[in-house]
Amino acid sequence: MGAGKDRLDLTIDVLELPAQHAAALWTLAPQELIAATLQEFRELEQLGIDPGDYQLLDAQSGAPLDEKPLDDLFAKDAKDIHLKLVEKPVPVPRGAQSAPEPLYLREQATGRVYRLGWLPAIIGRPDRNLPDNHLLAVNLEALPTGLRVSRRHVRLSEQGGQYFVQRMSGNPTVLRRTTGETINLLDASRMPIDSGDLIVLERSQITLKFLIRRAASLAPEPQSGEEATTGVDNEEA
Repeated sequence: MGAGKDRLDLTIDVLELPAQHAAALWTLAPQELIAATLQEFRELEQLGIDPGDYQLLDAQSGAPLDEKPLDDLFAKDAKDIHLKLVEKPVPVPRGAQSAPEPLYLREQATGRVYRLGWLPAIIGRPDRNLPDNHLLAVNLEALPTGLRVSRRHVRLSEQGGQYFVQRMSGNPTVLRRTTGETINLLDASRMPIDSGDLIVLERSQITLKFLIRRAASLAPEPQSGEEATTGVDNEEA
């Protein structure tokens, strides 16, 4: 069914989740459409809340959409419009390498998602006086108990396809595996970490879930004969 003259029918690939259907107001600009999409798909653990971290691309050409209202970008009779919601590229600092696959930490209390754009990645708080400040990938300072986090609290790295977590401060830190095993991290010792494992910063009571985005496990597939929808057609957007 068509969206009507006040709305534009769209198909959006949300990260690796394909062919999500939306009916968006013509007056929306891409960043507003991104915000509505993030809200609709907030159950995806790897999806953040800041529209500025994402961009919309034309699925066929790969070109990013200009930040103009949709009625300036597409003709009123436009059909089969297919867009892709993707993460904006992150510059890799010196002394680091791009993560081999999309990696994230999700703060369990707030649902905030931190993207790990490079490895090794430091989790903590910024301090320009420290020589490795440029490797800080996750700044927890803004969280309610973030000031209890050490400036250099945890380090994540990768070797031979295995990811590792390492405590960098005297602040007690626990690794809780999906198997139920709990490990107290010791200074300077690296422990393997897998997708779904939890890093618990005990003093601040911040729990971070380590996530690896893989297309097959991003979200359950819609049942046969059903269409997934962003719900943009019945929300503010």
